[in-house]
Amino acid sequence: MTLNTPFHYQLIEQKNYQRMPWKNGLGETLEIQRDDDEQGLRFRISQASVADDGVFSDFSGLDRTLVLLTGNGMRLTHSNGHNERLEHSLKNPLDMARFTGGDRTYASLIKGPIEDLNIMVRAKDTIANVQAGFAPTSLTWSSRKALLNGFYANEDSIVGVQIEGNGDTETLSLPAQSFITFSAHPTECECIQIISGSGVLIEITNR
Repeated sequence: MTLNTPFHYQLIEQKNYQRMPWKNGLGETLEIQRDDDEQGLRFRISQASVADDGVFSDFSGLDRTLVLLTGNGMRLTHSNGHNERLEHSLKNPLDMARFTGGDRTYASLIKGPIEDLNIMVRAKDTIANVQAGFAPTSLTWSSRKALLNGFYANEDSIVGVQIEGNGDTETLSLPAQSFITFSAHPTECECIQIISGSGVLIEITNR
């Protein structure tokens, strides 16, 4: 759904996400946004449920950011070809981990299933700036030349989108587990104020 406001938004509800099988065949993901070019996958944003411990799929060449959405958390253990190990413990909603997609990553659930948000970008030429927060807070974009600016609402949320320069704020109500993308026209977005609820701001840019 495209919203006609001082600048353009596209709201995507969870029912419109694309169901895709996991690369390892052990589950499925809800694909929210994806961009491919002649070199292959440039970036992907998706949501998934994890019900069992297990090894993550190999996504060599991609940088990953994983955000815990619901559940009691999980521990991630990463190992690479140099026998180096890195661990992340995600215990609370909106905790996040950043890691390399080519590492061997094992997920251990702390107590029951979880849901997560997964942002993957091509490491050689693309960067993901991911911020998460609970109301009341403001999250600010760092670039006006992003490949994608978006916000994932982790629960029913009210957000204010501040317009650069004139100080105006456009207030939007977002349903839980929806995603909104921003196209700044003719003015530009400066920041998102989370008035109620919580969510994740995603900015994808050229490296």
